[in-house]
Amino acid sequence: MPDPTKPTYANFPERELKVVLGAHINATLLKALRRESIGTYEMSVIQQERGKVTCDAARAGINQLAREMGLKAESHETRDYLIAYSASNAQHRFQMWVTTPFESGQAAHLLWTKYSELEADKDGNKKVGIAFKLATGFTSDDMLNQLKAAQKNAQVIEEGKPYELKGNPPPRFQKKQPAAAAPAEGAKAEGEAASAEPEAT
Repeated sequence: MPDPTKPTYANFPERELKVVLGAHINATLLKALRRESIGTYEMSVIQQERGKVTCDAARAGINQLAREMGLKAESHETRDYLIAYSASNAQHRFQMWVTTPFESGQAAHLLWTKYSELEADKDGNKKVGIAFKLATGFTSDDMLNQLKAAQKNAQVIEEGKPYELKGNPPPRFQKKQPAAAAPAEGAKAEGEAASAEPEAT
């Protein structure tokens, strides 16, 4: 059992940025975020075919973002990932990596996206944001949404500090108690009906 006092690091594509796994991430994702994928040479034919579909979706997603924001999109040669893309201008930089599967018998990919501010604010700070998604297949909309999610997650990181990934907190539902209110209303109605009846003389 891992020590809760020690940080658990994700296997993030960029080594210079340390990424810590935070709260509200389920056990399946925690395991996947720490694992190494099998690499492009070890994939089966089916995994390669599914990977091509994912790469096409990634290309479409980052090209759409580049058009929307006036960015220059580039692909990067890599043997460790299915695809690696970036899109940037003078103010913004978006990066995307799609991992290969983790085992020879399954086809789940892990999508990493990163957003970086290239221009510092008045205090000299630059924001960084990261987002991820695990799935067996992605659409171009999924890719675009994850790139925007990384920008939404952007925050200032102190020098030497890791970026903390957080999952979605559990929803807070208000418990309704109609059963408890019903008898009270029924009793009130009976009381009103009784008071409406004329008294016997």
